[in-house]
Amino acid sequence: MKNHESRDEWVDVLRGWVALLVVVHHTALMYGAIGSWFWHEKNPDNSFSSLLLTAFCTFNQAWFMGLFFLLAGVYVPPALARKGASRYLMERLVRLGLPLLIFGCVLGPLTIALAFTSKGFAFQDTLMSLWRQSRFESGPLWFVAALWVMTCVVTPFVPWLQRVRPFPSLASMWVAALLVGASAFLIRLVWPVGQAWWIGWQLGYFPSYVLLFIAGVAGAQSRWWVDVPAPSVSTWRRVMRWAVWLLPLVFIAGSLIPWMAGPAVGGWNVQAVVYAFWEPLVAWGVLLRLLRWSQNRFASPSG
Repeated sequence: MKNHESRDEWVDVLRGWVALLVVVHHTALMYGAIGSWFWHEKNPDNSFSSLLLTAFCTFNQAWFMGLFFLLAGVYVPPALARKGASRYLMERLVRLGLPLLIFGCVLGPLTIALAFTSKGFAFQDTLMSLWRQSRFESGPLWFVAALWVMTCVVTPFVPWLQRVRPFPSLASMWVAALLVGASAFLIRLVWPVGQAWWIGWQLGYFPSYVLLFIAGVAGAQSRWWVDVPAPSVSTWRRVMRWAVWLLPLVFIAGSLIPWMAGPAVGGWNVQAVVYAFWEPLVAWGVLLRLLRWSQNRFASPSG
């Protein structure tokens, strides 16, 4: 096993591939998938292509941002140990805050103004209007804002969190999945999926983000993310394979059975309940499989 100071090159490869998937994900939003984005070449409808792209994005959303939060949490304890809390938090503020500020004040309004040209609005007039209104558009940089806040909150607890512990048991992972699902369902009663809060945060997705970030911090010393047990991977892969079909089946049933109908984005209805609990069951299976597979596949990446 590599020591803590060495670089796990397979993590760079994994993050690179998932970052590319994020680009493809947002491209799907432009061409018919349900979701907010600056530009929609084709609005979502009931066509096969639109439904397929929506299914693709729904599956991605269950796990890919959670992976980034998990890996971000992994590197917090060693950085704190090297730099100390004050220096580390200040450096993170600059490293995360500066891109957020530039995008929110400059690139975000530029993108909105460009998108509005398709509706007949003049680019310069829209841009000047946004700047006069002091419009701050975080766009995809909501992630760095969330990461900064989570880092600040968790820093005082890092010494306790990073004690050496065995890899989470199957029972504890089931409990975590159920807690994430229940939290997401309750939050979506107030902030449904698609409704942003403050700086572009969709709080309905945050229970898994927060838990995975904390898991990254807690597993940094024990290297959970490297030493993923094969039995855990096998179990959660089977859970994921069964669970992944549940959501589309419930959606289909909702179109045929009145009491199963309702908006999956949030509310007191069957579809919202299933969607909230479906996400962590899919996420745990995908994340464990990806971590184990990528470290074997990309242990020594070529040029």
